[in-house]
Amino acid sequence: MRKIAAVDLGTNSIRLMLCKVLNKKFISKSKEVITTRIGKNVDHTGHLTDKAMEKNIEAIKYFKKKAENYGAEKIIVFATSAIRDASNKKYFLEKVKNEVGIDIKVLNGKEEAAIGILGASYGFDNEKLLVIDVGGGSTELVLGCNEKILYSTSINAGAVRMTEKYIKSNPIAQQDIDALEESLDRLFHDAIMQLKDERIDRIIAIGGTATTAASIYHKLRVYDWEVIHNTILDQCFLNKIFDTLKSMTVKERYSIKGLQKERADIMPAGIFIIKYIMNKLDAEQIIISENDNLEGIIMKYGEIF
Repeated sequence: MRKIAAVDLGTNSIRLMLCKVLNKKFISKSKEVITTRIGKNVDHTGHLTDKAMEKNIEAIKYFKKKAENYGAEKIIVFATSAIRDASNKKYFLEKVKNEVGIDIKVLNGKEEAAIGILGASYGFDNEKLLVIDVGGGSTELVLGCNEKILYSTSINAGAVRMTEKYIKSNPIAQQDIDALEESLDRLFHDAIMQLKDERIDRIIAIGGTATTAASIYHKLRVYDWEVIHNTILDQCFLNKIFDTLKSMTVKERYSIKGLQKERADIMPAGIFIIKYIMNKLDAEQIIISENDNLEGIIMKYGEIF
């Protein structure tokens, strides 16, 4: 049995997974998340702020220490949308290398999509899956079967990015929603045209927006991945929770069970993206998975699968 650690440096948060693997199976695993929002205003300014970089470096140090205490023989750290889009990413990567002693893998959109379906498809054999990963900076759509990718795309439309660009009022005004939808029409047009006539066995949603939606569904006071995993959400619930969120101020959303305060501002846009995709594909329901790109990165780069 081998112990491996993986760290996902996302646009909105940084996550750690510690796991034990035996015979190409995850025997046990635990996850931890810290909201750091390294991608704040990157879409507008094009670069990472000093404050955001320092906050994330401290989080990486903390996770590295936890991985070492766990006895992990390997620590894989990877970054996605915000880092790959930032003009000063080279400076940040060198700073992490010098201060923490870790090399960060910066995934391009295709690579991010690939590890997403690799992790999400774990446990699903011989089924044609569509994986939706709504992150902070981008959304990945991947169609595949038995780890074979049939179609994938990465679209610069994540919960943080879309909130910063289109959600200007608090509570959310209809004109903001209309502007967001018009943008999604442009950004997702090609992907929807590609996918709308496909026979899809299951639609799997991964990422913070999806798991938070499941947390709200279960009204969790304390996040529990085992409760979240394989939760089925339908259009009716997503419509209901979106209508509730948009009618409240950010601070009023703090009272919603299952919604972390750090996500209160970006959750409406994230939910709307999932709703939009489901509606365009005539999908009645989605399955929320806790198997995601953390599992995927270990399966691809952990040298144990």
